[in-house]
Amino acid sequence: MGEFVYKALDTHGRFVTGQLRAPSTNTAVRQLVELGYVPLTTEPARAERRVLWRSWFEQGMNPRDVTVFLQDLALLLRAGLPLDDGLQLLTENASGQTIRLVGRLRAAIGSGGSFAEALQSHPATNLPDLVAVVRAAEATGNLEGALEAIAKERLKQEQVALRIRAAIRYPLFLLFVAGGVLLFFLLFVVPQFADVVRDFGTRPDALVATVIALSSSLRDHGNVLLAGIAAMLSLVLVGARFRRFQKLFLAPLLRLPLIRGVVVLRRTTDFCRSLGTLLANGVHLTDALRLMAETGIGEGKLMVVSDRVRRGERLVDAVTDTNLVPPLAARMLRVGEESGALAAVANRCADYYEAKLTEQVDKLTGIVGPVAIVLISVVVATLIISIMSTLLSINQMVI
Repeated sequence: MGEFVYKALDTHGRFVTGQLRAPSTNTAVRQLVELGYVPLTTEPARAERRVLWRSWFEQGMNPRDVTVFLQDLALLLRAGLPLDDGLQLLTENASGQTIRLVGRLRAAIGSGGSFAEALQSHPATNLPDLVAVVRAAEATGNLEGALEAIAKERLKQEQVALRIRAAIRYPLFLLFVAGGVLLFFLLFVVPQFADVVRDFGTRPDALVATVIALSSSLRDHGNVLLAGIAAMLSLVLVGARFRRFQKLFLAPLLRLPLIRGVVVLRRTTDFCRSLGTLLANGVHLTDALRLMAETGIGEGKLMVVSDRVRRGERLVDAVTDTNLVPPLAARMLRVGEESGALAAVANRCADYYEAKLTEQVDKLTGIVGPVAIVLISVVVATLIISIMSTLLSINQMVI
């Protein structure tokens, strides 16, 4: 599945650009035609071939700053200010990244583009769902309402992500402290005991011998080990900005039993939240599914759902067959689809699963913390007892 950059004309004859995901160029063209566009050019995206430093700084804008920007702009538009005046007012006392974002948006609007097209000009706001909602809102004349809704939903998603990150920090801190204690023990404490054991010529047991050998190896090759760790951390920090790297290294971790449940709840929350927001702001169901698939929701399953719905199948049937959401969420969406209130039901479903996600994260944190402490204590205690036993046996031999 590749990404393609397209230029096309919409149903009103306006020039539009954007990105979509498709298996081939011909498929991408067919998708544009089905959406009512007249394709002009369609070619593979080359976003990952840009200069690394340029990509790093362009995409480095904090998502929270984007949310605040959307909230403030919606408030100014609600107060009656024109769009350009509102954008200019937002530059006062703003950060450098926000000023650059506003400058690029104003330049795109000044050259004759719509606000949706202006959002596509900056990587931080070139989000398929955001652009689609803004384009629909501009057509209906309710831009301030759409921006308020988007900012509200982004804020909810950011709060969930912040809750998950806060829950992960505690176990990671414990592992870091445990690693530091073990490293100090191996580098500075064990060598003292190793000298005593060698001086008396006694043969330690297998565990003590292994610890002494590991300590000697760390002391002899410590520089190489530190260089390898630094290189690995640098690779992770750089690669974490690319989605392919994240999928390659995070996919095995996300399949672990305890983490898998959290992933399903988070995926269901994101799917229902995005679906409700897009439908409530005038985006067609097939377009909403395609846009969500482009943002990476659903681990590839959503692309299958989008294709099946575009061919005329019901949303709930496609979602159920692909196991995109839990059975309860599928039943809730079925009620919404049959009653014609899919957007409202999707938002209610998102609230429900967001509460369950928060509860699950709290439970997981409550389990992982004590387990990590117990494991660390057992490892350190085992090493100390083994070494002390060896020293006591040497002391008995001397006596």
